[in-house]
Amino acid sequence: MNDSKIFRDTLFIDMKYIILYRKLGYIEINPDIFSFDYRDITIIIESENQLFIFKNNSYQLKEYKDFVLLECIDRLLRKGYNATNILIYYDNFHLSVIKDNQILFNVLVSGWDDYENLISTYSHRSENIIALYSSQLSGGLVDFISTIYKHDHVYNSGIFEKNTNLNDFNLTHEKSSIIYPEEFEVRNDILKKYHGHEEIVKIPYGVKRIDTGLFWNTLFLEEVIIPETVKCIAGDAFIYCKNLKKINIPINVEEIGDDPFAGCDNLLITNDSPKFTIEDDVLFDENKKTLIHYFPHNPRIEYIIPETVGWIGKHSFYKCNNLECVTITKNVRFMGNNVFSDCPKIILKNESPFFVYEKGGLYNKELTEIFHYSMGLNNKIFEIANTVRKIGRNSFWNCRNLEKIIIPPSVREIGYNPFASCVNLEFDNYSDKFSVENGLLLDRKKTQLICCTSKIAEKEVELPSSLVNIGRNSFTGCESLRELNITSGVQQISRGVFSGCINLEKILIPKTVKQIGGWAFNGCNMLKQIKIHKDTKLATKALNNCDAEVVYFE
Repeated sequence: MNDSKIFRDTLFIDMKYIILYRKLGYIEINPDIFSFDYRDITIIIESENQLFIFKNNSYQLKEYKDFVLLECIDRLLRKGYNATNILIYYDNFHLSVIKDNQILFNVLVSGWDDYENLISTYSHRSENIIALYSSQLSGGLVDFISTIYKHDHVYNSGIFEKNTNLNDFNLTHEKSSIIYPEEFEVRNDILKKYHGHEEIVKIPYGVKRIDTGLFWNTLFLEEVIIPETVKCIAGDAFIYCKNLKKINIPINVEEIGDDPFAGCDNLLITNDSPKFTIEDDVLFDENKKTLIHYFPHNPRIEYIIPETVGWIGKHSFYKCNNLECVTITKNVRFMGNNVFSDCPKIILKNESPFFVYEKGGLYNKELTEIFHYSMGLNNKIFEIANTVRKIGRNSFWNCRNLEKIIIPPSVREIGYNPFASCVNLEFDNYSDKFSVENGLLLDRKKTQLICCTSKIAEKEVELPSSLVNIGRNSFTGCESLRELNITSGVQQISRGVFSGCINLEKILIPKTVKQIGGWAFNGCNMLKQIKIHKDTKLATKALNNCDAEVVYFE
């Protein structure tokens, strides 16, 4: 989830919100209408109207904390609380749980990035149990955090965990006592960073979770030994580790996020966990309902997805150079983004009633959203179906042969740059929700940049003066970009913006820029220096695989 205050105001939609609904088990019963039947209640989400309906009342889904509230309700209902036990916006709290007309506990929620501020500003004066709560969808897993106040004591577990009692809480304050080697940055037994440079990394005993994107694009890595204490391998943990050859999934691993091994071209995975299975060089969950990772080094050219599979995970077939045909079988209902990206020969066969495959485009059954375009067709021009409302993120990733995309009038939402690394692409736009200026794809108000392709960057790139946000991956793979003058007024350079801009030598960043996202300059090897204002927030790994000197100015 991102931290935009009201995402109706931006058509640059982060599709994580939709993925969150699906991760929680919600079914799209009509376009933009999602539903889930709990034990004693059905909750409806109206995505277009940005609200959910609970006990015949509607509640907004506009701010980050609104989604946290929805997820918290879901967690409590799944734990076994009745809907009648849950009150929303009662007595100055976001959520209250009652039993026999007595309050069991109250909850205040916040966005993930605002959680520390919530803790620092909260003053506990109540006789009741108060829980401060936040959650996020990260790497395909829903993570949560809580701080619980009871009288004069503070705890961090005992209410929201799966195995806790519904009424008689065993509140505890869990804190790790293990001292880890200095090259491993570990918090509460979660491995956050690795500062070493060993080709063979032995993760220390005691670590319970390998965090999201931990070893992202760590090219020196050849083997990782994971201890039996690990219970979770988060999404993207080893993504783009091209030289990683060997890794084990130990016996106690219970959760694996979005394909942690995507882009690991020659990786051999062994599995000891009963929660997962490997069959024919494909990693699934234990019941083969979720396909997590297809081994890209497998030489076969055709693959039929088992009929047990209902969910094809994000990145799962990424960069499978040998595959020419994949059959989507009849029970596949959900699909993460980027599933078949960068498969240069691939063409799909679809047997699922939940999708439509037409002229190389994979759509939902209503043809209102496009998820994927097949590179194996080698077409120069692609016209998106004139019923499509959403272009899914990464749906045209690295389609280098495409020279023109025709965007129909029906398109209302675009995920972050679906056209990344489409180096030869130009846009023919007919949607009044978007605009094309100097070849750049922008939102209607020209405040957000969605895409600049390498073809456009062959000339001098002129950004509009109205621009506020340079959107995620908007220049990704722009190999012809050599220099850029970012206009004053731009406030954010999003994650991965200039990733793969291998010839970028000079960039002017104004003092109006408040934030530069992670991997923003990933792989910009020709860039020697960037100058940013002293108050500009530079994210971790913003200069991943980029040796540019950072100079701050007043």
